[in-house]
Amino acid sequence: MIIGFLGKGGSGKSTLATATVRYLQNKGYRVLAIDADHNMDFSFNLGADITSKFLGSDPYLIKRYVGLSDSAGFLEAKEHALKKGVGFKLNPPDEFTSQVTTEHEKNLLLMVAGPHTEIVRSGEHCSHSLAAPLKTYLPLLQLEENEAVVIDERAGTDPVATGILNSVDLAVIVVEPTINSKRVAEQIKHELKIAGVRFLTVNNKKDGMEADTKRVTKEIFAYVQ
Repeated sequence: MIIGFLGKGGSGKSTLATATVRYLQNKGYRVLAIDADHNMDFSFNLGADITSKFLGSDPYLIKRYVGLSDSAGFLEAKEHALKKGVGFKLNPPDEFTSQVTTEHEKNLLLMVAGPHTEIVRSGEHCSHSLAAPLKTYLPLLQLEENEAVVIDERAGTDPVATGILNSVDLAVIVVEPTINSKRVAEQIKHELKIAGVRFLTVNNKKDGMEADTKRVTKEIFAYVQ
């Protein structure tokens, strides 16, 4: 299963993504945690020491891995890989996955898009390029029955337009009881409906209280089964 977390900044998506990882681990799953947000709160919550091993350090690596040049598109790379029978796996990790992930704990791999690079700062590419390899990677990831992926996406509506979420089994929209958070959630819902992506809304900080993470993660797991 692949679960993505979305919402306005500060809504609690990283917190609930972290709780979901822990829930799945306790269920005996091998989990790939993908931190697609440049703030890297997800990685911090998981207790990871952020290193220089970032997916966005060389976003073209996946294109070369499947046998194309840097100038090829990520969707082109996906189609090319499908024709060649190239795929990715978590256990044991294939060569590409090994290069862009860290075995943070037993049965927990961490993939981090990373902070802005010089290419992004120069304006040659936008920050979306850091997580863009996921457009190739996720559709080709061959998960076993006891494996799962949890993605903490960037804040706001941007992630919905990248095509990355087309590969998730469930998008979880985290909402605070504020006008702006509700407004952003509605925008996200609208775009997910257009893309045909299944989603679930989680109300966080209702009546000033944080969501019961144990209950919420159990509901998410049951929903995606």
